[in-house]
Amino acid sequence: MNSAVDLLRHALNLVIRRPLTTVSVVAPALVLMCGVGLITAVMAPELLTLDPTGPELQNVKSVKLALILLTTFILSYALMAILWHRHTLSETGNPSPMSASLVFGYLWRVMALAFIQLVAGLVLVVPLIAAGHNNGASGETPALISMLLTTFVTQLLMLWLSLRLSLILPAAALGRPIKIKQSWRYTRPISRTLWGVAAGLAFINTTLTALVTSFELTQPAYVLALELPIYIIEGLLIFSVLTTLYAQQIQRKDPDGL
Repeated sequence: MNSAVDLLRHALNLVIRRPLTTVSVVAPALVLMCGVGLITAVMAPELLTLDPTGPELQNVKSVKLALILLTTFILSYALMAILWHRHTLSETGNPSPMSASLVFGYLWRVMALAFIQLVAGLVLVVPLIAAGHNNGASGETPALISMLLTTFVTQLLMLWLSLRLSLILPAAALGRPIKIKQSWRYTRPISRTLWGVAAGLAFINTTLTALVTSFELTQPAYVLALELPIYIIEGLLIFSVLTTLYAQQIQRKDPDGL
């Protein structure tokens, strides 16, 4: 698997070649995720319509409830990732039994990666976002183009960094943890290819962001119905990319055999 296109195509094929199997594998996480979404739509609908680029937190009625819902959603997303990694690597990874400690180990690694990305974002991405907003201040159309361009470049940088570090996640899902520096070392030979993979994922994310924005939805139920499936599909695609990278770079397996 020598190109970013091949890697992305293989990851997509993992998700769509047996759609019923895909749904059944991650069904527990999907049930939890949909439950959180429905509770949010009923009890805290303002969370679904917050502007992520400039959220007005004073509109949040209950910070405690918001934190509980956000934490549960993150847990459901992590559970989906664990289930998917264990399924796609089951024949080659010999996963350890599922346990609470395995889930906890996965979660704290997610938090460690999030912290690294936060620091990188403050150093690299925030000035880029600020420049994009300034360049788009002259009119609506330039502002939209500037926003999309800034979103793409931001996601390109952050996704490339994430791909270099995130092999710790499928490893943790299998119960065979590795260190972040090991993930960086394992992905060094394909670091240039990962720019192409990150560009492809960033293009998909940016396109979907533009699609969601174009609908200008204000009803929480409609926002949930549109955005939740997008989050799930994007998540499965990224998890499949990590699965493929793990098999290729650590297990030295032919990804086509997954």
